[in-house]
Formats: sequence, C-alpha cells, structure tokens
Amino acid sequence: MSYGLGVDLGTTYTAAAVSDASSTRAVQLGRDVTVPSVAFVTEGGEVITGDAAESQAILFPQRVSRSHKRRLADPAPLSIGGRVWSPAALMAAQLRDVVALVTAMKGQAPGFVVLTCPAVWGPYRREHFAEVPRLAGLKNVRIITEPEAAAMHYSVERRLGDGETIGVYDLGGGTFDATVLRARPGGMQILGTPEGVERLGGIDFDDSLLAFLDSRLGGEITALDVRDRNQARMMHEARDACRQAKERLSAEVKVSLHLDLPCGRREMTVTRTEFYEVIGPQLALTTEALTRTIGSAGLRPEDLASVLLVGGSSQIPLVAQTVSAVYGKPMRVGLHPKLTVALGAAAIARAEAMRVRPVSPPLSAPPPRLQHTGLLANKNLKRKPLRRFGKRTLVAGAVAAAVVLAAGVLIATMPGGRPAQPGGMATAGKTTSGNTSAPDRPTSDGPAPTRTESDGPAPTRTESDRPAPTRTAPDFVRDGQDVDPFHSTIGSEANWSGTQIASDGSAAHPAITVRAADLNGKGDGRRVTWTGTAAAQFYLQNPAGRLDARPFLGSGTLAFAVVVARPPTAQVSLATHCHYPCQAPLNATELFKNLPVGEQRTVRIPLSCFAAKGLDPSNVDVPFLVHTTGAFQATFGQIRWEADGTAKGVPVTACTSLS
Repeated sequence: MSYGLGVDLGTTYTAAAVSDASSTRAVQLGRDVTVPSVAFVTEGGEVITGDAAESQAILFPQRVSRSHKRRLADPAPLSIGGRVWSPAALMAAQLRDVVALVTAMKGQAPGFVVLTCPAVWGPYRREHFAEVPRLAGLKNVRIITEPEAAAMHYSVERRLGDGETIGVYDLGGGTFDATVLRARPGGMQILGTPEGVERLGGIDFDDSLLAFLDSRLGGEITALDVRDRNQARMMHEARDACRQAKERLSAEVKVSLHLDLPCGRREMTVTRTEFYEVIGPQLALTTEALTRTIGSAGLRPEDLASVLLVGGSSQIPLVAQTVSAVYGKPMRVGLHPKLTVALGAAAIARAEAMRVRPVSPPLSAPPPRLQHTGLLANKNLKRKPLRRFGKRTLVAGAVAAAVVLAAGVLIATMPGGRPAQPGGMATAGKTTSGNTSAPDRPTSDGPAPTRTESDGPAPTRTESDRPAPTRTAPDFVRDGQDVDPFHSTIGSEANWSGTQIASDGSAAHPAITVRAADLNGKGDGRRVTWTGTAAAQFYLQNPAGRLDARPFLGSGTLAFAVVVARPPTAQVSLATHCHYPCQAPLNATELFKNLPVGEQRTVRIPLSCFAAKGLDPSNVDVPFLVHTTGAFQATFGQIRWEADGTAKGVPVTACTSLS
C-alpha cells in the first residue's frame, strides 16, 4: 500500500518520517533517529552522508562539508576534496540516501515525498532548493515551509478551538522562523508575514561558545591553521566539544571541556549562567522577529493562545524562559521538537500519495547500508517552474489532515500506534524505528488496535450502548505494584514503543530510568529519573480496554503520592489519554517545582480539568502520564482515581494553575 515520506533536510541534522494507513512515525536513519547533515567526498569522488560521513570526517576533516544548506544559492564555489560541488548536489546526496533507506525498509518506494524549507527563504533560494529532489532523481515531490509542516502535525495531534491563534517559534540548527497560525474548520491559516533570522540556530550558539572559550585562551583556538590536517582535526574536536557542552548545559549547571591544542591539552569549565549570557543577545533577535510577524497579522502578543516551540535548539531551557517572559503565554513543546517538521511533512505526503501512483526508486538506488551510500550530481536534469507560496494561505497540509484522518491514518502516535503525549504541551509523533504497522490485536506491549482503511467503517455507538458506569474508583499503582490490567511503562527517543517496567520495578533508557523506591514502606514507590538528554515519559496504560471516568467528573480526582528529589529543569506535562484523537494535557511544571524537595505530598487533580482539555471521559486507557524534555527526578506511588476527592476537605490543585 502506498505511503508518504516527509524529509526535513536541516542545517545540522536530517530527519524523516513515513505515514501510511497504520500511523505516522519517524524513521531511524542511523545510530540515532536523526543523522548529521554532513557530506564526505571520497578520493574517488563519491559522496557519502550521515553517520558514515561523520565518522570519516574525524580522519579526513578537509574532505567534509557541514552546514552547506546555508550556502544554497551562494555563487561562491564550494571546494571539497579537490572538486567543486554545489550545495544542492550535497543535499541531494543526503536526500537520496534517506529515500533509499526508507524504500528498503518499507519494501517499496514512497508514493509521494514532501520536503521542507525555512519560511524566510525567498523565491531565489526556493528555486535552488527545488534542484535538490531533481538531482536526487525523485518525482512526485512537493516543497512546503517548515512552519506549515509543524502546523500540520500540531493541528492533528491537538484539537484547537475555531479561531484559536498560536505563534510558531521554530529554532533549528541553522535557521529561525516565526509564524502566526489561526485554527479554522478547514485547517490552519497563516496570518501576516512570516519572519525569521536566516543565520541563527544551534550552530551559531556553538560558535558563540567557541568564541567565548577562545577569548579565555587568548586566541589559541582561532590561531589554529585548518590547512594543516592535525590542526583541522583539533578545530573540529573543539567545535564538537562546544556542541556537547551546549546540550549538557540544558541539564547540568556546569560542564568541563577538554581541548587538544598545539600548546597541549587544556581543561576548561563553562557554567550555564555563562552560556546563557553568551547566547542571550541572539535569542533576543528571535523574539523580535516573532513580535514583528504578530504585528504584521494585525494582532497583539496577548491575542495568542500559546506559542509552539519547534526545532532541536528550542529544547534549550533558556528559550522557553525567554519566550514566556516576553509573551506571558503557555509554551507548547513537541515530544521531540527535532521530529515535528518531518512528521507533519509525512502526513501531508500520505494524503498526496493517496492521489498519485507510487514513484520508482531513485536513480537505481543501491541496497541500503547503515553507512549511507553516495550520489554523484546529475547535471542533465531539466528544470521545472518553482511553486510559489503566498503570504496568506490555508495550509494545504491541514486540509490533507481531513483526508488522512478519514482514511484512518494515525498521526502523532503513542506506544503501539496512538497519541504519545497531548499535543497542547508536550507532544509529537511516534518515533519508533522500523515499526511499519499497527498490531493486529491488543498485547501487553501496546494499546488497543487502531482501525485502518481495510477494517471498514466503525460501528456507531451511542451512550445507551456503553457499559453502565460504575462508582468504584480504580487504583493503578498500589504498594509499588501495577494493578491489573495497567502496566507502568517508560518511553523515549530510544524506544517510543515503550518499555514495560520489570517485576523488580526497574526499566531504563538513556533519557529515563525507573526503579523501586520507598514512599511509606519498602519498595512501594517508583523512582523516575529523567536525565535531560532527550524527551521521555513515564505512564500507565491499559492495553486491553477503556475506563469510564464520567461517574467521577463531578467530584473525582486523579490522586498520587510523590516525593520530588530534583525539581524539573524544563516544562512538565501531566496527561490523561483516551482513544485517539482525544487528548488532555495539563502543564504541571509549577506544580512539581513548588513541591518541597524530599518531602512526600499527595497531589489531587480534579478529573474535570482533563475533561476541559478535550478528554473523552468514557474512553480512558492512559490515566496517568508524566513527560518532560529536561532533567527531573521524583518518586511516584499510590496512583489512583478518588470518587470524591474534591469533597473530602483535602488540598486539591486548581485547574487554573495547570493551564
């Protein structure tokens, strides 16, 4: 069956996602879900990309190209390995490798491919970008802006009220885009003129940190002669050390760096405060751009319902702090911001694929390898007219969403093919790698099956058809044990399909771990540690059926015991899920930050808070989910619903404090 492929050829990383009748999900392109946007030219003139190129770059730094996306349409020659290359040819090499890998994984070529580009690019840059799919030998390709793709993903994973207006703050590896969107019955409408800063992103933060260290070393780094192979390697390692320090400072207050320089090995320490002082002026440019696009739409900042943070660099905690301080609006963050654009592009591609015949594999694509194979530029392909984009348009992808949903396509998946995290605050699509279909039946590893096109129409069900509600409030975790049929599970970039907690109460991913811990007795709690290295979530799921929360909406609460060991460093989402597409996110950041460290507290949240956020109370299968992208450590236990939690005279968290 035909499927759509969305590809985000970023300045620093490339991401891809596929969308078919079962779900929309990211594709693991190498060692990680994303791969570096790096090209390496061999002595024979072959271009290899991704992880393989990065590995070779360490040995032969003069044969590598990075950030060539920024050079697109630059008339100055790009010389690598003694040959002149166009940035479009290098980007085409990466695109072709991605398509070849996905084609092999799926067993057939995609029916349609959607590529994304920065909204701040003008017609001249977009015309050169249109060369990329042609050089890669692809047909049935469409190019859209990155905010459009992000809006597509957001509009499907979170139901917006008619007329609700959001700002899109897209800070990637090399470009910043700002766009204002308004929800309409037919889709998401772009308001005003998109603004941005073309050369501002994560690599610029790396450069700023490198300059800061260079000043402390008296210019030893800038004195390196990159024409010398050994010193070129030192420069590459210094830049990589700055990148790693930038990422670690999102979770740590200070980091140590080791730099090999001609004068010897130098050890330095950088604090989070110093890093924030370095990049603060650059972040000020981003909010100025968003303010301009808000004004171009005839709006004021207070007219926004929220600001959606997109792009890998938006995960830096200072970004959310800065944007929140300027606009005073809720920050909406994707489950993995690096993947939001690719997931939205894939959903649009799926809708397009349903209307066209599948394309042939690109240029006799070779069998895929974990090391991406290369591409020699094809200069004989004919040019085609550029598709122009108006300033005020309805996002065609949002219209496609109606087609996708009607076809039973599942966007923004949770473990096993359902919403992983409510789109309003901390959502994105499923990021399982290589999982190309939904399970045929419920299993202990995933949720109830999702209907597909071949299942036919779902039976109509009325309130009278539903089982009679009960007033018996269920427990989900009691005395450190899961209450059947619920399973405690963790999910992260390492495995969004979810890893169930073992009988000893433990499970581990690089971004999240859980183990048995004490609350009131031996091992009666679950100590959950988010490392801050990636987005991750701890949740309880019933794979066999649904709960009916309607009898508890009047005075019932979600209650749990918690001991915070380390307050959160980024936004925390507390959610309850029901059968897709209903989602109910609450912003629990301040709730957990304000709890006294090391002291046990019982938290009670009215179930009506979740219903107000879009929960279908008759159809709950994930009653408890905690998600964050930052560092956070807490012990949870005694997780339950209380039938009369708001009527017992005990402290209850107000819904207004969780918006």
